[in-house]
Amino acid sequence: MKFKEERPLANPEAAMMKLLEIANALEADHAGRLSVGAINHAFLGAGGNGAEYGAAASRSCRWLAGGASVRCLREADASWRG
Repeated sequence: MKFKEERPLANPEAAMMKLLEIANALEADHAGRLSVGAINHAFLGAGGNGAEYGAAASRSCRWLAGGASVRCLREADASWRG
């Protein structure tokens, strides 16, 4: 008997890969930025939650090396954590 549901994005590495997959699938705006709201919505729709999103954003910022997308993810991570 299972008492707890499976969380496919509970592993921070898997959550980071899903977050990067979502970000790579989105089209940047005219200034080269990605919509944080669209990333949040897609990640939550894929079965993630706020804690998993924060872990994925934090890990991906350390994993990537600079650039606008990293700044965007850092801002999203900071705003999500409060």
